[in-house]
Amino acid sequence: MVWKLLLPTLVMFVAIHGVTGQGLPVGMPPPQPPPPEPTEGMSLGYPDPPVPQEEPHPHPPAPEPEPGPPVKPGPGVCTVDVVFVIDESSSISTSWFNRVKRFIVDFLNCFKAFHEIWLGIIQFNCVSRTYLPLGPPYGLPPFIFDDMMQEGGLSRIGKAIRYMRDTTRFRDDYPRVAVVLTDGWDQSDSEGQAMDDYAAQADAARAAGIELYAVGVGDPGQADSAALEAIGGSSGHVFSMDNPCKVAFRIMAEQCVQSGVPGCGAYKGDAIVPLGSSYELLAWRDGGVCGSCECSDDGRMECSGTGCPLQYPPCENNVQVAPWCCPACADADKYDVPDGCKHEDGIIPVGVEYKPDDCTTCTCPAAGAQPECISMACLPADCPNPVYFKGQCCPVCAGCLEGDVLIPVGCDYQPDPCTYCHCEAVGAPPICAVQDCAAPPCANPVHVPGQCCPVCYEIGCEHAHGLILPGKEYQVDACMTCFCPNPGAEPMCATASCLYPECDMPVQVAGQCCPTCYAPDGCLYKEENVIIPVGDTYQPNPCTYVYCPAAGEEPSIAIMDCAPPDPNCPNYVHVAGECCLVCL
Repeated sequence: MVWKLLLPTLVMFVAIHGVTGQGLPVGMPPPQPPPPEPTEGMSLGYPDPPVPQEEPHPHPPAPEPEPGPPVKPGPGVCTVDVVFVIDESSSISTSWFNRVKRFIVDFLNCFKAFHEIWLGIIQFNCVSRTYLPLGPPYGLPPFIFDDMMQEGGLSRIGKAIRYMRDTTRFRDDYPRVAVVLTDGWDQSDSEGQAMDDYAAQADAARAAGIELYAVGVGDPGQADSAALEAIGGSSGHVFSMDNPCKVAFRIMAEQCVQSGVPGCGAYKGDAIVPLGSSYELLAWRDGGVCGSCECSDDGRMECSGTGCPLQYPPCENNVQVAPWCCPACADADKYDVPDGCKHEDGIIPVGVEYKPDDCTTCTCPAAGAQPECISMACLPADCPNPVYFKGQCCPVCAGCLEGDVLIPVGCDYQPDPCTYCHCEAVGAPPICAVQDCAAPPCANPVHVPGQCCPVCYEIGCEHAHGLILPGKEYQVDACMTCFCPNPGAEPMCATASCLYPECDMPVQVAGQCCPTCYAPDGCLYKEENVIIPVGDTYQPNPCTYVYCPAAGEEPSIAIMDCAPPDPNCPNYVHVAGECCLVCL
């Protein structure tokens, strides 16, 4: 459901748990370690490193610091502003316009709770208007699209793209995306003026930092592919409406921070700590800090520091020993430095394996020798935005690659109507299953767009209003429903019965089967002598929409036009409940 799609984005903070020292003489303040040097991860808003405290001493310990404030999402959080620019001109049929609304809902369902996707919607014909300003979609009601009406008219895609660019209040420092849903057809007005300069306006939007994706609306082959490619900027940004997740995953792969992998950002560097995992902090490697950090299942990073006991009198010659947390003392009367190899500013003990970073492993073969270090080389990852995981050297694709589409972990993807793929783990091949089709019971079956298996030419049950597709219901009117059990069979119809209301002047409400004694506030639709409630839309036939703007007013009527038939379509049929002919 739309209003539950996106919860507030993943928040990472550090809860620092300190341990105080012991053995401190009275009146002597505990020495404080120098602050860690700023790192690239810190500048990106990752949690600050924990500061180790001293072990307990006779004086009361200092109060434990409060957890840090929420920070800007780091690696692993997919954050994108997406504006849908929807064509509502007369060349878009009513059925396809309704599918566009369903497409947006299904598109948002492709993202997860740890993604932060802001949504905006613009409708256009010869003029453009904002239906939904850009903002977080969580909290939106389930009937968000009930008031989205199609006005028809001419198509001005270039003006709509310019309107989107000029009026949308995109957030700073986040990717900006516009998804244009249109058939792309030139439409001329009475003076022969054709559609405006959509290609130039699309280029201008890209120059302003807005990536455009084009989705063709209509039956296969109906949309103008050249116009869609000019809008999207390349064939890789042009899609059909068969699978909303195909568009969502491409945006996720190209625009999201680190491809939207769930996890926490390590406080040093740009590596990701997967949900439910932890890693150790080492003094040499992590800026003088020892301890551990854990990324909880709900995406909170919690780190704790490890303190070292104080010595009095203090050690004059501290020596860092890998991978010890606390330094050894090289003073003559306290000497506890192990034999080893000198490495940077410390010692690697003989026989100890030490990793200064995720790609390098060092060992000490003998006391006083040079350490032996081996570094791993990485092949480039075959995906747009590879990610680094804490503890792993080489970057990996943040999901499974199916062709040129990156499927995020835990997500499903349907590359065609017969194939279903699922990604189990990062970098693994997707698990795909292909649907089997039974042999159709006819010599010349046809393929229905969006369906896997071919069907016979007689694809439904004959009805006075058109064909009813197999397994589908058709609402003949407010009281009668018909069902098609099998192709070529007689439709099965059922009619509801009504009790006559106990009042002198019952009224008929549009869309309701039985008359009622209580008329709602609305508009009188004289053609059928029914009341349309305020704000409701009544469809007396598949091509006509009647809307009641206010009580007592005349309802507004919109009659949909159909695109001209495609001469290359072998079979056009009239499907019951559809305004325009359907190509099979």
